[in-house]
Amino acid sequence: MKSLYQKVQRVESLQNKADEQSALFKKHANIDCLEYCAECCRYNDIEATPIEFLPLAWHAYKLGFIDEWLEKLCNINSKQCIFSVFEDGRWGCKVYPVRGMICRLFGFSAVKDKNGKHVLAVCHTIKEKCPNMAVKASEYAKKGGKIPVLEEFYSQLSDIDFTLANEYFPINEAIKQALIIVQNHVYYANAA
Repeated sequence: MKSLYQKVQRVESLQNKADEQSALFKKHANIDCLEYCAECCRYNDIEATPIEFLPLAWHAYKLGFIDEWLEKLCNINSKQCIFSVFEDGRWGCKVYPVRGMICRLFGFSAVKDKNGKHVLAVCHTIKEKCPNMAVKASEYAKKGGKIPVLEEFYSQLSDIDFTLANEYFPINEAIKQALIIVQNHVYYANAA
């Protein structure tokens, strides 16, 4: 059985790969998030898996935040990500470097359409406010431009831990589950 830290490292490596592919796609397709947008963080129906938040949970452990973050997650009524914040007149992510896979690929990856073809899933805000950018990026993808494929990354997460990669929860619950996994691991490792 792989140690928890080895899983964290493998997830981090996969997330770095997603970041690299996403950055290349953005560059070649000439598309990016709108400045100070973060509308995706405000959605109420984002689902995620615990495995993609293991690096965040490990980070929380290293900084001594697990108990504090778990308490906040147990007392929150909002379905918006707990780390989505509004400060200085703009939205942002408090844990951006250790955000989950869904956060890294949202709006800049391909998903399968009803015919089984990969199509670019552009965020609603870009489609609405910059339709030309969305159209050009979709055309780039249709012409065979390299684009990250969401399901391929989730498949690779399954290779790391099948159970944790195939249990989908509302985003705050997925984060909570990851924090509990790390907290239990640390507790039992110290108790031994």
